[in-house]
Amino acid sequence: MSSDAFNDIKIRFDIALARWQQGDLIGAYDALQQLLIDRLDQEQLLDADVKIIQSLAELTSLFGDYQATDALLQSAIELYQHANNIHWADYTRLRFLQLLLDRGKLHQAKNILSYLAPRIGNIDAIEISSIGLVQWEMTCQWSRETDTWTILWTELYLALGRLLSALGQYGDALVMLQRGLLQATQEDCPTLAQQTQLPLRLTIIAVHLEKGDLSIAQAQLDELSQNSKLEQPEHRIRWYELSGKLHLLRGEFGDALVQLRQVQVTCQDLKLHASSVRSTLNLAHSLILLNQTSTARQYLTEALEDAMVLEDASLVDRATLLIELAQTRNCSLTFGTPVGLSVSQMRRSINDARPIRINSKPIARSPQSPNYLTWFEDRALTFQWQLSNFELKMAAALLNHLEKVFQVTDSRLIQTRLRILRGMILYYESIQTGSAQSLLQAAEHLRAVCPTLKEIDLKPELWQTQRILGWCYTRLKVSSPEQEALTESTNQLLTQLTESLSPKEQAMYLLNKWTSDEEYIADQINRLQGLQTRLTQSPLWLRPWRRLKLLRRINHLVEHLDRYKDVLAKRTLQGRKLSVPLLRPAAVWRKLLTYPKDRVTLTFLVLPDRVLIVRSGRFLLDFRVIAATRLTIRNLVQSCHKHLQQSKGNRDLSSSPEDFTELVDDNIPTLANTIAEILEIPQLLQDLPSRIRSLTIVPDDILHGFPFASIRYQNKYLIEDYALSLTYESKTVPSRSIRTQTALAIGVSHGDAQFKPLPGVKRELDSLTCWLTQYKIKVLKLEDARANKAAIIQQLSQAHLLHIACHGIFEPDRPDHSGLVLFPHTHQRQLLSLRELSEIDLTNLHHATLSSCWSADHFILPGRWIISLPETLWRSGADSILGCLWEVDDQGAIAFMTHFYDFLARFPRDEALRLTQLACIQGELGSAAENPRFWSGFTLYGNPKTLKL
Repeated sequence: MSSDAFNDIKIRFDIALARWQQGDLIGAYDALQQLLIDRLDQEQLLDADVKIIQSLAELTSLFGDYQATDALLQSAIELYQHANNIHWADYTRLRFLQLLLDRGKLHQAKNILSYLAPRIGNIDAIEISSIGLVQWEMTCQWSRETDTWTILWTELYLALGRLLSALGQYGDALVMLQRGLLQATQEDCPTLAQQTQLPLRLTIIAVHLEKGDLSIAQAQLDELSQNSKLEQPEHRIRWYELSGKLHLLRGEFGDALVQLRQVQVTCQDLKLHASSVRSTLNLAHSLILLNQTSTARQYLTEALEDAMVLEDASLVDRATLLIELAQTRNCSLTFGTPVGLSVSQMRRSINDARPIRINSKPIARSPQSPNYLTWFEDRALTFQWQLSNFELKMAAALLNHLEKVFQVTDSRLIQTRLRILRGMILYYESIQTGSAQSLLQAAEHLRAVCPTLKEIDLKPELWQTQRILGWCYTRLKVSSPEQEALTESTNQLLTQLTESLSPKEQAMYLLNKWTSDEEYIADQINRLQGLQTRLTQSPLWLRPWRRLKLLRRINHLVEHLDRYKDVLAKRTLQGRKLSVPLLRPAAVWRKLLTYPKDRVTLTFLVLPDRVLIVRSGRFLLDFRVIAATRLTIRNLVQSCHKHLQQSKGNRDLSSSPEDFTELVDDNIPTLANTIAEILEIPQLLQDLPSRIRSLTIVPDDILHGFPFASIRYQNKYLIEDYALSLTYESKTVPSRSIRTQTALAIGVSHGDAQFKPLPGVKRELDSLTCWLTQYKIKVLKLEDARANKAAIIQQLSQAHLLHIACHGIFEPDRPDHSGLVLFPHTHQRQLLSLRELSEIDLTNLHHATLSSCWSADHFILPGRWIISLPETLWRSGADSILGCLWEVDDQGAIAFMTHFYDFLARFPRDEALRLTQLACIQGELGSAAENPRFWSGFTLYGNPKTLKL
């Protein structure tokens, strides 16, 4: 070859590498591929061509364009053999072997080794030890006189280490990889061999991680990030992947999401299609575990389409599996079923909410993955999928198969997880069969595995294991101190698992996590259902007594729910560590006889796997259990709010009238009816007596943000037949007979960089003052500079009526930083916090109207508590509160308030709201007000009865 031709190769190769380093991986890939194609036209390949082959093979694993590169490498092997250059032919084979390992084609990878057998011998006969490998190298036919020898051995050890890891033989893989690293770090090591150092180090970290040596893996990851330059994108991506997986295994979920999202972003930026799909699948799997199934399913749908375009069967299969897992997670009972739920109830719950299936058969079809741990985890997901459907025979058969297949691995991580799965199946079999022996075996398995989980530091598995062990203890009636210690430890683990998550992510993760309070409530619900079943099967002469017993149980549960919610509020707002007291219930007959004859109360409780609804009224007290998960309900209500956010209009008091008149027609009733059907609200209403004209709703969880007024019932809006009010406890509060004498009107029109000025405030307060003057109610107006925190706190406890028009801010995890935004001086902000409001005695306050941003929005906190301004005022003593669930515009809000106050003087509070909403429907406030988006968010909380003016 002429020097000009050689220089041309070098220049083109250097240009490709420069593109690679600049992040133009597509340009580098195309340049290298074309360069190799041009070189294959020559009769003989040079040593320099090996660098082209190595670089192209590395890029291929990122892009997934295996078919074209396979053909090129095969051609290169043939040319090297034709030139009798066996060393470089073998090197090219080893690069080809690496690509096969990337795809999980282990059988074909082993076949490659058979071509090397004449030089390296039978690898099955190798003694895998430090001494054994040295002896093996001595017998090899590769020439030791050239640098090629070191290049070949570092590549071979990397390939064999990866192959053994893919077979689950982690100890042997480490020996191979460490020997390869020793070769690659020798003095005067050839450049090609030196370039194998980072892949070897990253693979060693991966082996430690999959083997269960998490502390070693973490230390080596830290060392690598500090002492190595991860300049190559594939090395940087691999580091992020390993770091994310390690955080995930240890229950450091927030950190895991950061790393996995970084992988996804990097792959997408570099247009690495196959790597992007893999990173998206890993991220989606993590999101599913954190109950963010809606986001996960969006990712998975896109990933499945991309995998089909790439024609990668393993990626298609894994995407399909994860989609099914996301669907199943919405109605899965596996990880949330409380003690005592009967098999028939489980079956009924599952059958009533069965997800759409992509395939007609269970998801036990995943082939060997390039990663042994991922392959195991996918198969374990299949087991959990069957368990969640209570297909115990199929689950048990699969577990037997898994134990047989994975018994060969020396991974403590995998073997420990198998023991957990065995304990789980024993527990659920004990429920199905009632076998005390299975229950004892389950407890023994789970108890025995806990020390290993603590040693490995697998917090998520430890939490899950202790949860099921706690259920075993309850059914086995283990001593109270031992069970309390386990419960305390489990609760601490749950706290640790959520520490690194944002408040929103914490709330999502805790969706299907049972608290001890919820398990007690679930057990009471199970007892109610048992009594109800026995009642229907009783002889006639026993039914009155059993019905009375059932009514007492319902009444006891409802009163417990009231105490439970009160305790949760104090835990959140006041930071007090309280337990829910178990008190003797009030007489049920008093509730049945004294309840208002024209009103019914619907009390909701949203648990991880079901929704309890209790109907209370005069001579009425019953319940039903809906087989809908907390995750399902939240997703549906949130979809309603997402629809609202996409529509025009906002509730800022600075909005222009044009925004109001241009409101588009929303589809809120359709969304609301979907939720109402799931909650069986039409069935709850259809047998009510005709005298019932008012509904009081005690919502729970995300239902605090559900616009009940927008439900259509019998071809009409619900409010056309019923006046609606919401409250936070089911107990009735007697009306206050004291006449309303004083009013406090608070208005803040100033703003700053974060909060826009509110010029409509003055007009709103002037309108209110005119109305108050008609009824000779003394009004104190605190506007702008006068509306400072000290003045408001001083006046609030004395006011009978309150009207607030200002901005609000909420930080769900910090009540001290959530509340009303004040501007006593221009651009100088004050915050009247929820905690401060909760400490004011508001027992004189008959009614409060909140005309502030986010006035009735409810924020879900970790631990399933809801924080809001209306509840804070209500629990501080306010009798009733009017607020809006979302934003409406300035002109519309003023018109709405004017009508509401006019009706308030003549009708009960809930009826005044109903008549105002009907006026909107009938177009009396303008054509745009007919839109349910405008009027259905206004909600009355607390006492619905007449306000004495």
